[in-house]
Amino acid sequence: MIIDPGPSFGSGDHPTTVMAVELLETAIGILHKDIDSPSLLDVGTGTGVLAIAGKTLGTGLTVAFDVDPAAVFSARRNFQLNGLWGTASDGDDSLQIFVGGIDPTKGIFDVVAANLVAPVLMRMLEQLTDRVGRLLVLSGIADPMADKVLTAYQATGLNVIKRLRKNGWNSVLFGRGNCGDCPKF
Repeated sequence: MIIDPGPSFGSGDHPTTVMAVELLETAIGILHKDIDSPSLLDVGTGTGVLAIAGKTLGTGLTVAFDVDPAAVFSARRNFQLNGLWGTASDGDDSLQIFVGGIDPTKGIFDVVAANLVAPVLMRMLEQLTDRVGRLLVLSGIADPMADKVLTAYQATGLNVIKRLRKNGWNSVLFGRGNCGDCPKF
């Protein structure tokens, strides 16, 4: 994966990003058991690392957004560097990226990924869980907030499938109730 942060922050080597990619790989592996090209929503895409990883791992429809125009600029550049973004005339609309918030993204996605700080994850709880079809990857959770975030998301009916911790940061893969066959780690 080629990542040029450009005018934005993030080259993909922060512990939260590394763990989020690991959990996304697990999630897509689970989904590939019965879905050829699962859909992915990358919330707060930054430089596009999670969306690029998703496409590389075989997602179909992949929607990524960020409120920062510089981040979206960098993400588009990184999609191009990784051969995932062509011209508007190439007819492939399976990768969509835009500047903005979560409200324009309607519908359910097989996997939703958000690598954001815990206070933002708490504010977006309802918006994120409303879009989860089967799996949710949350990352960016500092140790002091980990129990609070896990408890709040579990209260919505999500189950912890796998939790990672590194250098004071936490990442969690949650499964929706209809993911009862998801393995526990």
